Amino acid sequence: PETYTGRDMRTAHKGMNISEQEYVAVVDDILGAMDKNNLGADEKKDVLAILYSLKGDIIRV
Repeated sequence: PETYTGRDMRTAHKGMNISEQEYVAVVDDILGAMDKNNLGADEKKDVLAILYSLKGDIIRV
């Protein structure tokens, strides 16, 4: 895996005023893509854990 060298999530999303509904819509899209590509339950669980750990740095910052 490559090391992420971009901006942190809070800085990257600052001023975008992303709502909870918009965030959930993106998470749903990601889940759909994972299902379409037959990712296993453990992998989906890991991705969801990462997404929800970042939630506070993305919504309304």
